[in-house]
Amino acid sequence: MVVEKNEVGRISSGDTVYLKTHTGAHIDVNGEVVQARWNDKGDWQAMVIEKKRGEGAIFPGDVVCFRAHTGKHIDFDGNAARARWNDCGELQQFLLQKEVDGAVFSGSSIHLRAHTGKRIEVESDGAQARWADAGMWQQFRMENYGGRVIYSGDTVFLTAHTGMLVDVEGTAVRARWAQRGQWQKLVLERKDGDGPVMPGDTVFLRAHTGSVIDIEGDAVQARWSEQGAWQSLIIEQSGLRRLADARSFRMVSDTLAVLVPRADCLLGYVALLAVLCVVLALMWLGWQLQKCRSQQSCSLLPI
Repeated sequence: MVVEKNEVGRISSGDTVYLKTHTGAHIDVNGEVVQARWNDKGDWQAMVIEKKRGEGAIFPGDVVCFRAHTGKHIDFDGNAARARWNDCGELQQFLLQKEVDGAVFSGSSIHLRAHTGKRIEVESDGAQARWADAGMWQQFRMENYGGRVIYSGDTVFLTAHTGMLVDVEGTAVRARWAQRGQWQKLVLERKDGDGPVMPGDTVFLRAHTGSVIDIEGDAVQARWSEQGAWQSLIIEQSGLRRLADARSFRMVSDTLAVLVPRADCLLGYVALLAVLCVVLALMWLGWQLQKCRSQQSCSLLPI
């Protein structure tokens, strides 16, 4: 979410702010219910931001609470957000984090390179790691709940090129359904600890079973809770879009290369036609002169 303020200037404790989600809608509170239905900035969307400790300007890394128009603070219990109590306690606390340039954003296309040097791919509904290619089969769209920068500890979903989400059942890793359910949830953990996920980071993907996805040979499974070499994955930003642009450029260049010779041919045809016209005109003129000599009287028409 993005914290917005109507007035210009730094956000301080006690200011009225609005929480904008990745959909463009702002968080609103109706009774105890917390939703994100409209992009309005009205009374239901207005929140008072409060620092957990102290007053004054708010900076990245500060712990804050958000008090709704009802006087209740937004709290999280599991995955559900509500506004039930006046407290600014543990359930109501939010850690503010500044977005980092170059980080992996929700919705980014990525590749996952295993310790074997091979990248995880999906063929049909099976996940394997057979080749080092970074092609369409190896491409995944990574998304979190927040819709902004992905951080270590976020629950993420991986959508394969088939449109299906990676799921874990037992130890099997597949991509069978488009729904976001419990089996599709993966907790991403950075090897280097907390913080935003950057391209090139080594990460681990923990399934709902508690096991971490691992690669042994070509097989992709989720068997153990350890974070070892077999479980380590290097996250890479996909360059397929740039490659597609390059292919488009080459196609345009090839088309132009075909058109240019055709233009040369057209100019050649025009030149040949002009020469023929001149030849025919000279022949007609010669015929007229010969006719004049034979008749000793004639008039020539202009060509």
